[in-house]
Amino acid sequence: MKKLLVAGLACLLITACATSPIPDGYSGPVATVRDTAMSETATRAQFFFLSEIDGNLIENGRSASKRANSGRGFNLSPQSFSRQVPAKQSTFTLKGEVEYGAPIQAMMNAGTLYKVEKKVTFTPQSNKTYVVKGVLTAQKQDVWLEDDTGQGVP
Repeated sequence: MKKLLVAGLACLLITACATSPIPDGYSGPVATVRDTAMSETATRAQFFFLSEIDGNLIENGRSASKRANSGRGFNLSPQSFSRQVPAKQSTFTLKGEVEYGAPIQAMMNAGTLYKVEKKVTFTPQSNKTYVVKGVLTAQKQDVWLEDDTGQGVP
């Protein structure tokens, strides 16, 4: 019971800090940004996600997946995640992170917890979908944003 209470409080704290990517009262055009993830094993996955817009933390596929997998032991199954964002010039913080299903796994494999962060400033086109992609290996850590045609966003 104590573990469930701690997990529940942690989820509340994480989501309490995240804001909606659409500001209150915004009625302008929107675009969609989709996070991606790749399972490497049943207990390890790579996540590529939009974590902030103009310095404001937002909900993302990594945190949604961690919440959805809470209480499942070592298992980690990435969840699909996308959100609408204002189609106006903004600074988007993209991240790539390797995650394990349980904290003890992360501690035991600390040398393989590859991470990358990149800020991209651009104006999304209205009604267009963008996808966060990346690569996380010992040799290369990179994250980028592509439009729905597969073209990279500068």
